[in-house]
Amino acid sequence: MPKIISNYIEVHVCRRAESGYSFLLLKRSPEMEIYPGIWQVITGAIEENEPTIDAAKREVMEETGLAPLKIYSMPRVNTFYFEFGDAICLSPVFLAMTDKEDVVISGEHTEHRWVNYEEAVNLIHWPDQIESLNLIYKYLNDEGLFSKLYEIK
Repeated sequence: MPKIISNYIEVHVCRRAESGYSFLLLKRSPEMEIYPGIWQVITGAIEENEPTIDAAKREVMEETGLAPLKIYSMPRVNTFYFEFGDAICLSPVFLAMTDKEDVVISGEHTEHRWVNYEEAVNLIHWPDQIESLNLIYKYLNDEGLFSKLYEIK
């Protein structure tokens, strides 16, 4: 029977561009044992005794070299089955805002792209990450709704 764990995070990195919002996507290296070559948002594991938000900030820095200006907790938790640990995983979703364009990717990835919403929907591999992006896009385009997001200090 699979165990239920919550030791992963998902972070969507966004910046305001001239033509609207741009979202950062990363392409996993073909050398990665798990899910090689897919386009995704930032994901990562929470280390033992690490607060969840610290894991989100750390993963953004490790995978992109970016330090978010603001980070928001989205009202969404993704679920997925992870066969390597025979686990059902619960993954909180965050939105990280930046004003930087330059990205330094980690060895886990071979490429990065800043793309608009439509391009992101077409590139992202995981349906739950697309659903998270849909929710984020809805919040970004509705000031009243966006004002209800919790900004993590």
